Amino acid sequence: MLSPENIAEDIPFLKKVAYLDSAAVCPPPKRTIEAMSKFYLEYPYNYGVGVFQDSVEVKVMVDKVRERIAQFINASSPEEIIFTKNTTEAINIVAYGLKFEPGDEVIITNIEHQSNIIPWLRLEKLGRIKVKIVNADPEGIVQPEEIERQLTPKTKLVAITHVSNIFGTIQMVEEIGKLVKSHGAIYLVDAAQSAGRMPIDVKKIQCDFMAFCGRKALMGPQGTGFLYGCKDALEKLEPLMVGSRAAYVTSSKQFEYKPLPHRFEAGILNTSGIIGLGTSIEYLQEFGLERIRDRIRLLLSELLETLRSIDGIKIYGSEDLKCNAGIIPWVMEGYNCDDIARKVFDTHRVVVASGDLGALLALQPYGLKGVVRTSVHFFNRSEDITRLKEALEALKKGR
Repeated sequence: MLSPENIAEDIPFLKKVAYLDSAAVCPPPKRTIEAMSKFYLEYPYNYGVGVFQDSVEVKVMVDKVRERIAQFINASSPEEIIFTKNTTEAINIVAYGLKFEPGDEVIITNIEHQSNIIPWLRLEKLGRIKVKIVNADPEGIVQPEEIERQLTPKTKLVAITHVSNIFGTIQMVEEIGKLVKSHGAIYLVDAAQSAGRMPIDVKKIQCDFMAFCGRKALMGPQGTGFLYGCKDALEKLEPLMVGSRAAYVTSSKQFEYKPLPHRFEAGILNTSGIIGLGTSIEYLQEFGLERIRDRIRLLLSELLETLRSIDGIKIYGSEDLKCNAGIIPWVMEGYNCDDIARKVFDTHRVVVASGDLGALLALQPYGLKGVVRTSVHFFNRSEDITRLKEALEALKKGR
């Protein structure tokens, strides 16, 4: 069984830096890189093309990843998993695949990453929908009753993040899901930050759609992701893109869509990336999602204690370990956030994020334009947090 003590052997990159930016991107384990290299070295064929044995084997491998992902999130069928480049593409598949009627409303929140804001604002600008934004409370949590207050007979869809990318707060997606479904609306959850940090069950959440990112806490290759959609919801969507693999020509004037999920996967798949993503998910499953969640809480407690010990630091969002998935934003009085991120890397090789991080609307109620964001995953060690403290103390001393 995997343990935190040998993780650095699996992820050599972690020996180079104190990596506290898993909310942005995670380094993949060696076995993921090896699986992708093996694909290119031994059977670099197109998924679904060719009848000879090696080509068929590639198709089997990709199909097994789809099956693994379905099991990973408790989907009813592999047909409900659509491979994408990222969470953004997954959200856009839903936004531009739905049929909106005049007056339809879409409810989002102010703590969404802009990738779950811009598509809806664009549709509003095109005159197709009206966007309503619900604000989170001062701790960065959206209260279900605030969503309920905005639900009307015109509500077509509610879109909300599972875990805020800026505050790390875990939203009450199950409770919100019950409200949304009781009003007959469509429910989309952005799981870019939650997947890989905690167990996910799409049936308990009652979402129609859930968008996932491969490169973040799932520790997969960059440029990978997927969309979950329950079969009934997917059948009602128009594909975002069309072309080979998504459909086939039946005459000089006609074409027909392929069955689910292939109608949403036009063109060549990122086959090596999908194989790598499946390998990373297998890696996380070996460690155990409950163990990962518990270890993140332990590391989060150490991180919070460290940040609280440094004069001038103000933490935003919830500090409740049960309400936070391991992502903490903060500022330090008298210091620019970008300067902090540069200095701690230059002096101590500590990696943190800075800026508005695609979540400007979430920061505006606090009068902020940017923060330093520190995020922990199960592969972090106490030494990483200690090095952050040493870097910040050195910065305050002018070294």
